[in-house]
Formats: sequence, structure tokens, C-alpha cells
Amino acid sequence: MTEEKQEIYSLIIPMRGKTMLIPNKVLEEIVPFIDSEPAPKDHQPWHLGYLNWRGSRLPVISYELIYDENFPPLERRLKLIAIINTQLGLKEMPHFGIAVEGIPRLGLVNRENIEHRDPDNIESLPVVISADVIYNKREMLIPDVKELEKLIQQSL
Repeated sequence: MTEEKQEIYSLIIPMRGKTMLIPNKVLEEIVPFIDSEPAPKDHQPWHLGYLNWRGSRLPVISYELIYDENFPPLERRLKLIAIINTQLGLKEMPHFGIAVEGIPRLGLVNRENIEHRDPDNIESLPVVISADVIYNKREMLIPDVKELEKLIQQSL
């Protein structure tokens, strides 16, 4: 019996930190950071503000500042936001935004082209990182979207 080759269409998203790799179905779209409002001063540093998108007010976050509080703050104006489909089925927050550096590229992930960067370190990753991987010879992070949702919901 031959093992069926599993492949997942994924998106490679340029970030200020490590590149992000997410399944295609997680990303709704990439939009410019216009029609937005800043975060209140008492919010977490990773909360960058709100984006008015399709009649909804979406929280926008810096993924890098969530997994690394020592990451340098944004030095320039945000330009692009990845609109992420939430995974917990929250009616009050079906989407949120992540600040990104560029337009995603499509990638086909399978067992032959992806591996854990440090298999001995998997348990010590921050809860918002599902995996720290090497995909096609490049280091990338796979975010844990459910944990991001929980964090956003608890903090805002």
C-alpha cells in the first residue's frame, strides 16, 4: 500500500522578522492600512490599532512583538495588513489583521520540503508559534492562529 502524498497549499508572507507560512485558507486578503485608527495608549505594544474593513472594526497586531517583546518597534508607517480568518468561530471577531512587509507567494508544502528547524526545541516555542520550520531552505514561522485569537480576545 502506497502512502498518499499530502500537500497543503500555503502562503509565504514576508514579515519584518521571520517569514510567516500559513495555510491558504487562513488568509482572507492583503489590504492597505488605510481607514484605520491607532490603538489606545494603555493597550499592549503589539496592538497596532484597528482597521475598518468591510464594515467591521478589526484589531491589527504585530506578530513579531507578540512572540518577541524585544523586537524593535515599527520605525515606519504600516502599509499592508494580512486579514486573517479566525479559527475559533467567534462571531464578534471573525477576522483580525497582522502587519506584513509584502505580498504573499503561494507555496506547496509537503513532507519533502519542510522540517522543524530545531526538533528538540518544539516544546519551548512561544504559545503563538505552532512551528519554527525550514521550508525550501528558508526559516519560517507557522503561527498558532487559535492562540493569537485567544490572546487578542483577552487583551482588547
